[in-house]
Amino acid sequence: MPTVLVTGGAVRLGRAMVLHLAGRGYDIALHYGKSQKYAEQTVDEARKLGVKCETYSANFTNFNEIVSLMDRVLVDFNSIELLVNSAANFIQENLEETSDSRLLDTIHINLIAPFILMREFKKTVNSGLIINILDQRILRRISTFGVYSISKSALAHLTELSAVEWGETIRVNGIAPGLILPPAGSADEYLLQNAPNIPTKTHGN
Repeated sequence: MPTVLVTGGAVRLGRAMVLHLAGRGYDIALHYGKSQKYAEQTVDEARKLGVKCETYSANFTNFNEIVSLMDRVLVDFNSIELLVNSAANFIQENLEETSDSRLLDTIHINLIAPFILMREFKKTVNSGLIINILDQRILRRISTFGVYSISKSALAHLTELSAVEWGETIRVNGIAPGLILPPAGSADEYLLQNAPNIPTKTHGN
């Protein structure tokens, strides 16, 4: 069976991708940061679909934990055919409000971690597919998502550069989801309220 490493795979979009890929026969290496309980729940659901699924905790604000993740996964799986960089630090605040620690954490989680994992994937696997989860907000200028948007814009540029540089052996793609989930802590009404503002007039699921 092919194997996928999904970062941030315990909750929200990452969880949905884990279960989707498990349903299509992928063995799963599920990374999580702090969501151990939800990671275990997601693993249980994935295993019921008949695939191998293992969890890997790593703090993406810690450089050494990022660097070691790929090697840890390859101890349990012979290879990795797909890397999905889904983990993200989603903060909604303007630039002036952003503290030094929030700035560094967001850049580490949203940009540095994907960069390092992509680089290690190229060095150790050098085949297959990388998918980086972006955000449609990178196409707009919304000050209340300042540092988050900066980090995702940089990730989009990294996606394009690596696709050109590594194209002979690895396909690199980005997906920029739109209105599919309410922000953490918001009710589903958020989707209904904002659906009229987009061309399709409806939200994803």
